[in-house]
Amino acid sequence: MKRQILALSAIVAVLAFNTAQAANPDGCYWYTGGSGSQKRYFTMVAPSNIELKSAPVGSVMATAPKAIIHTEIWQIKCSYPKAPVYHAEYYVADRELADGFTDVYKSGIPGVGVRFKSVVSTTTATLPLTRDSPNGDRIYVNVIKSIELEFIRTSRDVGQGAAAMNFRIEQDINGWNAAQILVNGNTKVETRSYFSGCAGVQKLNIPMGRVAIGEIGKQQKSFNLDVLCTGMPAGTKIPVRVYFEGNAQGPGRLNLDPGGAKGVEIALSNGKGSLLPFTKGGALSMDWISSQPGGELYRLPVTAAYARKGSQKVEVGAANATLNYIIEYD
Repeated sequence: MKRQILALSAIVAVLAFNTAQAANPDGCYWYTGGSGSQKRYFTMVAPSNIELKSAPVGSVMATAPKAIIHTEIWQIKCSYPKAPVYHAEYYVADRELADGFTDVYKSGIPGVGVRFKSVVSTTTATLPLTRDSPNGDRIYVNVIKSIELEFIRTSRDVGQGAAAMNFRIEQDINGWNAAQILVNGNTKVETRSYFSGCAGVQKLNIPMGRVAIGEIGKQQKSFNLDVLCTGMPAGTKIPVRVYFEGNAQGPGRLNLDPGGAKGVEIALSNGKGSLLPFTKGGALSMDWISSQPGGELYRLPVTAAYARKGSQKVEVGAANATLNYIIEYD
């Protein structure tokens, strides 16, 4: 039994040695840097903050200062004439491409992608990059020497916030994983150019409860109409107004749906006692409440109550009504 175990260990060791040899089939090595055939590691730090400018989808919104990775020349040599060509591949190893793009990577911020504009020797190109060049007795090949980060608009809606800029760039020469660039840091992405718009936080269904005829007008129901505005720096306050649509005879009076109670309507006002408007000209201002993770929160407090409809006779029945609202913002 012991012999079998030792034999298996020997086989595994041989396989591991052969695999290591195969990872560098052309005997490539670092001509500079004193690393031999060992992989080398480089680093760069992403900018701490960036401000996005207005640009069409697919275009550059911001560019970070160029980062110098190294200043060495004649870095890598592969055996010649065994390897007549240098086949170099430079790629981002651990991030997905943004939808619809071949050289823009997801940043974690909606609508914002990252492109790596890289310089290798005299070639400037974006990642991923494949590059072939001839080998010779005195011909060497290099890895990426500088990187410029470009922030690309990838969709209609553009967000902001902290982007974790943790990228791993691998560099393979003739099948040998020669070098790695670790990009790190958190970039605060800000913009004043991509206000996405405002929308209601939720569809409201307000239960008014059962009300006796003698109690009409005495019971009120209060609720909040909340609106979230996105695509602005935190704390930005814009004018947000709202008016309403529905089967109404005038401001603050909403007719009931047909087929139910009669002689009754719903009286509506805001928290300051103003009647809810049913025309654009009478739109009410909404109050800014707070900055939320998804945007800026605005609110209109609303009070609803059943009310008698003129001198009409009240008849019991279902007393439902539907109210739509329209948001205006600058």
